[in-house]
Amino acid sequence: MLNFVNTFELMAVNYHGDEEQHHRFVHDAKLLINAIVMQLHKINSVFKDHMGALRTTAAFLSGITMDMPLGFEVFLPIRLPVALSARFNEEQRTVQLYRSNYSHPFFFGDAANAKCMNLRMQQDMQHVIGKVPFIAGYWGAIYDIKYRPMCYNRIPFAHQVYAEERGATDRGICFDFILALELDGAELPLPLYYKAPIAYKWLAFGLVDINRSHDSADWGVLVPRWQSANVALRLRSHNMLLLLRRLLYAQECFTLAAPFLIKFCFAMTTVDCGEHYKRMGVAELMITTLGHQVFRNFCELIVKSAVGDHDANVAATEELREEQMCGKGLFAMLSKGFKINKVSTRFIADYFQVNYVQVRPKTPTTPEPTSPNHRMTVTTPAATAAPPSDDVTPPPPSSTVEPPPASLAAPPAKDPLPTPTQFIVKFLSMSPSKNGKRNTKYEIRIDTS
Repeated sequence: MLNFVNTFELMAVNYHGDEEQHHRFVHDAKLLINAIVMQLHKINSVFKDHMGALRTTAAFLSGITMDMPLGFEVFLPIRLPVALSARFNEEQRTVQLYRSNYSHPFFFGDAANAKCMNLRMQQDMQHVIGKVPFIAGYWGAIYDIKYRPMCYNRIPFAHQVYAEERGATDRGICFDFILALELDGAELPLPLYYKAPIAYKWLAFGLVDINRSHDSADWGVLVPRWQSANVALRLRSHNMLLLLRRLLYAQECFTLAAPFLIKFCFAMTTVDCGEHYKRMGVAELMITTLGHQVFRNFCELIVKSAVGDHDANVAATEELREEQMCGKGLFAMLSKGFKINKVSTRFIADYFQVNYVQVRPKTPTTPEPTSPNHRMTVTTPAATAAPPSDDVTPPPPSSTVEPPPASLAAPPAKDPLPTPTQFIVKFLSMSPSKNGKRNTKYEIRIDTS
């Protein structure tokens, strides 16, 4: 049995994807973005200058494998060119944004409206994909491009552009994003109950009003705390999500394993935990993110947004409910393992589809000297290993070669890395001397290779 917390930390730190495939993914994603932006400029879309961050929402999918940028995002930020006034609702954690006598496609009257913004994105993206149905990648792959909005009551709340590699199964590049207005905390500060950091930006995004408890002008408020994380924290979160994708895909929870849902639930984890999420371990972070996936009301969202084929919606709902039941089982197992802090290598191999090999350091041993020839290995700094000279008195055959004293070593800051030094003591001959005693000759050869 392995230590649960430490094992998940090591898995996240040492998880590496295919570098060549990552290189192709990055460049082909840029090619797709350039084609989309070019078409947006041709139709003079209001989004033409706001797609620079689209690359951060990209993800490469190939079966159980997923790859995405280190600075991954699920929100596509848009900055309006004017200052806005805000009205916050502490109980519902929402905001309404106003600008008097201002005309903009995102506004309905004097208030910014998320429905107007998302409907405009849907209209423009459908036109763009109609003009660019496919594109050739740099390495010969042909991508068939599709656009699919995620809707509730025929109003999109999220968007997906999926470039499927022609001739391949379950392989392609997808861009999943939620449109959000980006605001500067210095210009429009948040109330104190959001506990925002000193220097920050915050996002206002459209809400899905399942219970009809929000006004059409209400926006959700989110402080993207993951954007202020250092590289080490970003890498930990990045690899944690890749491992979570493997866990869910291996158990055939394909809907829960979608990049959009994984990244969005990670964002919800940062909202719930605040700055504390940066001090959470990989195991705790994964369990919390999985909890958002399996205990949120995604099934209700599908049931109440039944548009089109009723039978297809019912089947999709039942399938998602089964996946959530499976996900709850995974959540229970991981929570139990986290509580007792134990996990087996077989669990990791079966549920994550990775081979975890625990490498134990070898215990150094010194062989016993035998026969007239002795071979001993001593680890010494290379700078202190002086070549032999004729004045050196060789040790007797039964003695042990000692390393140089610490006083002769260079200061620690200037020490080179220790290198293994081979001392080979070889018996040569014995000859009688004039005083009747025998003289024994040895050869000492020092091998530092």
